[in-house]
Amino acid sequence: MLTDLIAASADDAAVIPHTPGHANIWPTLEVPSVEPTQWASLRLILQQQSLPSAMAAPAALSHAMQDFERIGAVGEIGDPWLVLLPEDLSLRLAQVSEDQIAGLARAWAAAEVERRPQWNAELLEFMLSDMSAFAASAVAQGHRLFLWICP
Repeated sequence: MLTDLIAASADDAAVIPHTPGHANIWPTLEVPSVEPTQWASLRLILQQQSLPSAMAAPAALSHAMQDFERIGAVGEIGDPWLVLLPEDLSLRLAQVSEDQIAGLARAWAAAEVERRPQWNAELLEFMLSDMSAFAASAVAQGHRLFLWICP
């Protein structure tokens, strides 16, 4: 699965999934296989700065995904699709300081250990640092963050 983070205006959302070479048009950050559920767990971590208890995690994750908005109609199997990330997730990610990255990476790796056992805190530190800088640039330009997914 290919996944990219795209910074664009809300007006561009309808055309992004149908635009070949979107990385040449809109600012894009490759985020390998980070699916909406992983974004939702990161959202929870950024909101609470800790993991919900194991008992509350599935319900919390489901609630955290409610504001993720799929853009456009469902296409053919294998067609790319787009998800508008919640604005609070973009803002919180943009506000992450370098001092917070390591702790967030450890928390995110722990939250995703069952779904993404290959993830480790060191890998996620690099990814979170890039994602935070990308989000800060997008927010500064008044753009929203979209997740482009190609199965």
